[in-house]
Amino acid sequence: MSQSPFVKKVVKGTFWLTFGSVMAKGLTALAYLVLARILTVNAYGEYGMVKSTIDNFLIFATMGVGLTATKYISELKDENKQKASSILGASIVAVTLLSSVVFLVLILFSNSLATSVLGNEALRLPLILAGGVLLFISVNGVVGGALLGLQSYRSMSVINSVQGVLLFVFLCLGGYFYGMVGAVAGNLVAMILMCLISWYILRSTLKEIGMKISLKNLKESLRSIYKFAIPASLGMLVVAPTIWILNTMLVNTPDGYTQLGVYTAVLIFSLAIRTVNGSLSNALLPIFLSKDMEITPKKEFFNYHGAWILCLLISIPFIIFPEIATYILGAKYPEQDVILILELSIITTFLISFKQGIHRDLIKKNRMWLSVLSTGIFASTAIIVFLLLKDYGALGFAISFLAGYFMNTVLVIPLFVYLKVTPKNTFRSFWILLVVGLVGLLAYNAIYTQLIILRSLVSLIGLVLLLFCVYKFYKKMISLKVSE
Repeated sequence: MSQSPFVKKVVKGTFWLTFGSVMAKGLTALAYLVLARILTVNAYGEYGMVKSTIDNFLIFATMGVGLTATKYISELKDENKQKASSILGASIVAVTLLSSVVFLVLILFSNSLATSVLGNEALRLPLILAGGVLLFISVNGVVGGALLGLQSYRSMSVINSVQGVLLFVFLCLGGYFYGMVGAVAGNLVAMILMCLISWYILRSTLKEIGMKISLKNLKESLRSIYKFAIPASLGMLVVAPTIWILNTMLVNTPDGYTQLGVYTAVLIFSLAIRTVNGSLSNALLPIFLSKDMEITPKKEFFNYHGAWILCLLISIPFIIFPEIATYILGAKYPEQDVILILELSIITTFLISFKQGIHRDLIKKNRMWLSVLSTGIFASTAIIVFLLLKDYGALGFAISFLAGYFMNTVLVIPLFVYLKVTPKNTFRSFWILLVVGLVGLLAYNAIYTQLIILRSLVSLIGLVLLLFCVYKFYKKMISLKVSE
């Protein structure tokens, strides 16, 4: 198994993507931590609101074109380079036009958005600057999607690493000298430079493999993009506005921007865990999209369960000792709130990682319309729960996200198995229920057991049981696949 081409591809891809992502998102997360200490909690909440707003508009600026480029280039790069080149050219044209329109809309309506919706006139200029960030992120996303489809993991690693350095430098400098507005402006400068660098790397990579950016058959290529990109983007067209609506609801409560600042700061730690998971997912996607991919029981297990097992291993220190986060963030963030929100957000990340393999199924089988149903369950649950808990501020915010993804997980997985999107018995096991229960027990122990020696002892016993359950689950899943 150690000599398997599949293992080599996954290890190599995951290594380079993880290295690049750790550099990019790790340095960005570090920059956010610096900003969290430089800015007031209220100003950091304002920055979080601007970022959330742009993340929301980013969906309309990209419309799933980057993922579409990954899918088609993965499938066509070997057998039809000309068509792959045309898809790439059309993708760049499409996302440039889309993001330019969205940027113009932000410029025209920034005042109304800042004053009437967000209740903060001071956010007008940051929103305009962030619109520029959106434009360059969108183009850069297509470049990344193309390199991922080409399985050019090393090039992506270089791009991500440089991006991390640029964002760290300009976010920190901007925030230090000019506060929240300076941080947004620094983000814009970093992304302009990043877009120029990634464009050069893409051109060099294409030249090496005999491809180019082509505008031949533009209408036909745009039609192909449209057929996949629209359903691919619909899921995010539900998620991003939902997060933005929740953020807007939170900032319009008493002390709302401060509460958003607390939640955004704590979320940095969960986002660090998702960085590694995202790298694994990105490495697996083009491999499993390849038409010559031979599926074995071990590969299938890794496809569906590798992400949440990896998430579990990385998050264990934070689950057992959440005080790490309080120490890093500093005294101005309330300790008990930070601990509770951290535990809730890590469990939420754990649930999200459960469905990464299913997401690849939707892409491979062109069933992206089902992602709308999946995200709709999350959205409706999260909004309803937060309406009931909004008086609890950041804590109620974290609970609403956990509730949304919990309902999404328990309803979507059985449905997709029933619809034969995902193979039967993929998640049906008593051992996996024990894993979830033990994760909850470890979190409960960390929150309510103050004596460190007792907490460590209980955690050690829980970890041994957890690893045993994961091992038994692995053996059962492999035996089931072999017998089918």
